[in-house]
Amino acid sequence: MSKKDSDIGQKSDIIQAVIIADSFGNEFLPLSNDVPLMLLHLVNKPLIEYTLEFLSFGGVEEVFLFCCSHVDAIKEYIKNSQNENVIWSQTTKVNIIISESCRSFGDCLRDLDAKGLLRGNFVLCEPGVVSNIKLLPIIKKHIESSAKDKGTAMTLIYQEAGVGQYGRCPREEIVLASNSDNRVLFHKKINYNNERKINFPLEVFLENNCVSIQHNLKDTHIAICSPSVLPLFSDNFDFQTRDDFIKGLLMNEEILGSTVYWHLIKGNQHGGAITNWRMYQALSQELANHWFYPIIPDVKKYSECFGRGAAVGHNCSISESSNISKSIIGNNVTIGRNVTLENAYIMSDVKICNDCIVSNSIVGPKSILRNGCKVTFGSVVGANVELNKESFIENSLVQSKRPEDDYDDVDKLGERAYRLKLVDDDEEEDIVGNKLARRFSRLHLDEDYAKSDDDSLESSDSEDGLSHVHSPVPDDTNMFFSEVIDSLTRGFEDKLQCDNLILEINSSRYAYNVTLKEVNYNVIKAILNLPFQHSSGQQYLPALLRTLEYFSPILKNYIRNNDAMEDCLQAIEDVAASNNELCECIAKVLNWFYDRDHITEEAILLWYDKLDKISRVNARVVPFIKWLQEAEEASSSEESE
Repeated sequence: MSKKDSDIGQKSDIIQAVIIADSFGNEFLPLSNDVPLMLLHLVNKPLIEYTLEFLSFGGVEEVFLFCCSHVDAIKEYIKNSQNENVIWSQTTKVNIIISESCRSFGDCLRDLDAKGLLRGNFVLCEPGVVSNIKLLPIIKKHIESSAKDKGTAMTLIYQEAGVGQYGRCPREEIVLASNSDNRVLFHKKINYNNERKINFPLEVFLENNCVSIQHNLKDTHIAICSPSVLPLFSDNFDFQTRDDFIKGLLMNEEILGSTVYWHLIKGNQHGGAITNWRMYQALSQELANHWFYPIIPDVKKYSECFGRGAAVGHNCSISESSNISKSIIGNNVTIGRNVTLENAYIMSDVKICNDCIVSNSIVGPKSILRNGCKVTFGSVVGANVELNKESFIENSLVQSKRPEDDYDDVDKLGERAYRLKLVDDDEEEDIVGNKLARRFSRLHLDEDYAKSDDDSLESSDSEDGLSHVHSPVPDDTNMFFSEVIDSLTRGFEDKLQCDNLILEINSSRYAYNVTLKEVNYNVIKAILNLPFQHSSGQQYLPALLRTLEYFSPILKNYIRNNDAMEDCLQAIEDVAASNNELCECIAKVLNWFYDRDHITEEAILLWYDKLDKISRVNARVVPFIKWLQEAEEASSSEESE
């Protein structure tokens, strides 16, 4: 390392990086059942190879590859690559960290913190990163920010990308506000629920002389992290993703004492991550067009373009009568006569027989399409699938093995072909349900990229075709309330500690971005609505009081000030208005909150002054209110004497 960059490693002599190998989601079904994301081929090369080359060219000397699934396959690949002395292995040491118990991005970082392997600033890559970004200048700038601001935790790396940019995913639109030092003041992903309005906290503008608002950004899923990042994840179990981390730091900056910065890359530097099939297609096209130079597909396994804008891998056999355009074809692929491929992504060792059509779809490795098959409209055919003659696959996910959750109603297309079920509106969204259907409805590529942001949010032809499986998008607050109900019900039945339940509630809060007022209100509302309070053979009030007693630590945690007391009383009033059992005993419930100092006398009296005097609730609380007022008068008279 040169003297100029000798300060980059700080306490360590080498630059370290962390790659999280698992996405912890179902975006890549059915292929992810057989092939780990890191070994998914992208233009004829495993995805992990692009990530490691990027880090090697960026000056990273030690990489910790964190794996939770498909561990043996990844270990074998790394070992073989090192034996073959590939480019990245010459300068970069890769350590594989295995923890099959981790269930989220945050769990992985907490496990790394416990192991104590990282010694200073490090590069953090989320799953599926492909980039040619020059890391050393950004690391140096991060260290300079840390010297000025001791609370600097992370520098996010974004790429300048205008509306309609080739690899800008509609599901990852970002609005970011920062000050003149590039410290992040506000960060929000939009368009996931078709948002058209953003609410900025007023203090962002009141507390900063200069505020810059950016929307022309593409997330590279790469960040430079300070040593404090891992302990912050360990201390906050509700940080499950990087977005949770950013939200948590921005919402609790004074408490956690940590800040986030960002860096913008321009020009011929590019970055992105394979987070869904849309991005898989986008980065495939960008790699084929050498946007990431010097990160390129392996030239030894990469031939000249075939047909109109198609990239063909090594050792392929393609009939001259076939029509191929805008497609990526893997290694050892056999294509028969009169085959049409358009916007198709064919992985290695696939056999496509005569008269087949594949458009806007993906065919996994070692699959066979018999004569006359048609695969179209955003379909994904998994690994080792064999489609019978003249099979018609439209807007479907197909895998080679019988789905474990299906019994008599399994949709069997062949001995090695099973269609994954897409649930109806009235069914639960499972791993192959409406969420995946909406994701795959955006599988079309080139035409969609030419549209504006607003157009990309409108229903496309493929989305119209999926209208029968769409469900209304629930309100975030309602979803938060449902998760709180689930957590509290399970916590009471399993006798879990309330501290753990508080962590779960806070995690749900960050996930759905609800306000503190909504949290206070919905936690009280959830406790009052728990189902076991209506058990047969028990009176309602004793059951409710036992529940309140059990969750008293949670109440104490959220009812901390006058505003929270107001939220609590409003929740009690609203539930009582629709629950006759609670309405009949509301005075005793209020007395319980009062006796345990969760709600003060002043708060109750102020709430009562605003209460509708002709409501049922008012009639039931009048005796308790009179008792409070008489007690207050008696106390005042004693003090005057």
